[in-house]
Amino acid sequence: MKSSARNQLVGKVTALEEEGGSCLVTVATDSGIEIQAQISSFSRRRLKLATGSMVVVMVKAASIVITTDLAPMVLSAENCLPGKVKRVEQGAVNNVVTLDIGGHHLCATITLYSSETLALEPGKPAVAVFNANQVMLGVLV
Repeated sequence: MKSSARNQLVGKVTALEEEGGSCLVTVATDSGIEIQAQISSFSRRRLKLATGSMVVVMVKAASIVITTDLAPMVLSAENCLPGKVKRVEQGAVNNVVTLDIGGHHLCATITLYSSETLALEPGKPAVAVFNANQVMLGVLV
């Protein structure tokens, strides 16, 4: 599959919660990372999702916020994935920050200002934060 979404992880659906025309889907990767996706009930039926279904989780790099210290705050974002900075690719306006989150890599596009303010460098702990409604799911047909 080709996609413009830089972040693509394979996982298995572990939970489905339907309410009011939408469905919160929990996906676990083989290394145990859990990601939540908010999709429509129509999409759930079209994809034929059930517990145990294999899916591809896609998240655009621009949808990911990087933080280095959440405490003492709790966020409304469903996905807060801790990791370590693997690399920072310098750009003219934005940097691409790659986090290692338990053997998987997630890329985030952030401003130069944010990158400098957070003092991001390889090995530094950081958290990838994104809402469930920014996650797209795909299945093989």
